[in-house]
Amino acid sequence: MPTLTRRAAVKGAAGTIIMPLAAPALRAQGPAIRIGLVQPMSGPLSAYGQETQPVVEMVAANINAGGGIRSLGGARLEIVLADNGGSPARAANEARRLVTQEKVSILAGAIITHEALAVGPALDELKVPMISFVSGTSRSPYLFSFGLPYDRGYAETMVTFLDALRKDHGARAQRIVTASSNYEAGQQITGFLTAKLKARGFDLVGDVPLDTKAQDLGAAMLKIRSLRPDAVVGLQTQRELLLLQRARYDLQYFDSIFISNLGVSDPSVWTDLGPEIGARVLPRNTFGLALYAPSLAIAPLTAIATQAKELPRLKHGLGQFSIFAAQAMLVIKEALEQAASVDPQKLTETLGRLELPFGHPAMILPRAGGVAFADDRLTRDASTLVVQWDADRTLQVVHPQQFATRKPAVTAR
Repeated sequence: MPTLTRRAAVKGAAGTIIMPLAAPALRAQGPAIRIGLVQPMSGPLSAYGQETQPVVEMVAANINAGGGIRSLGGARLEIVLADNGGSPARAANEARRLVTQEKVSILAGAIITHEALAVGPALDELKVPMISFVSGTSRSPYLFSFGLPYDRGYAETMVTFLDALRKDHGARAQRIVTASSNYEAGQQITGFLTAKLKARGFDLVGDVPLDTKAQDLGAAMLKIRSLRPDAVVGLQTQRELLLLQRARYDLQYFDSIFISNLGVSDPSVWTDLGPEIGARVLPRNTFGLALYAPSLAIAPLTAIATQAKELPRLKHGLGQFSIFAAQAMLVIKEALEQAASVDPQKLTETLGRLELPFGHPAMILPRAGGVAFADDRLTRDASTLVVQWDADRTLQVVHPQQFATRKPAVTAR
């Protein structure tokens, strides 16, 4: 455990977990800086919390072992964890309680978009900053997020990659079908994809919304196949992503290129699909977005990934959302160092003007534009990697060229 409070870990009725002292050899000195973590450790979104929390603790421990926050006399970081159970209302309540009762100076957590919308009014009331690891929007001046914006994050990366496939790699990628999970985020991303694809001269031959309650997506895949697209692109929740790839396997439909989101790049996709289906569909014309691949050579990121492999609570090593969590903790450290204060207003102002160029020791995301928050408080450079699995389960970066470890492999019809 990475925090420095000397109390044993306890969980009360309100859901707070105080993390215990990691080791007596930590070099941080002075009073603790309390950081409140609002995480879905239980409930339907628990995968986010279970994946990111061990990495948060690991990075906090690294910061403390390195001397803590030096501009504040070596102050140590103390993590105060609250489980919101995946509930937006509970997330807002926990944020309020962490600030008013636990006296945290800043908040963070893997709250997704609809939770972030609920937490925003609480932050406005409390005037305390928060960094979300995954939310795709912010409607509060106090909420910053590493989540991918629907427009310049998800949609722009997918369309830019499609453009590169047809122009730079000679792939047939002109006729496009959009296929996103049929909920708010999927619908918005389909809208952005449609506008960007049309603007770049692609032929949109259909849209196939994916039923979020369906137990099988065979009918959707038959519809896709009937449209004869060169490529299928969209945002799918992990559930629909898996159902879509299983339907693709059942129909032995491998003609089209499939471009999806972060779920494709997580190693757990092999387990969830099973070895036979995974071996048939994942290396074959399937591409996903990513923030990390073991083949990627960025020294600070590689160091964190290597350390994360030793964490017993991470079943599949460093996941994609864990990268956001690690980067968020490093940004919190930099904000505290630059503000030389735990005053929430000063921290909010510092986060708003913070810039970490690519190559900075606290910059681990594979983004040439570094880390800085735009006017919407999402990252200014919201680009991601595009990756593809090899048959031996090696995840390769195929786009952009600056970070590519090999060219995209597209199997002709």
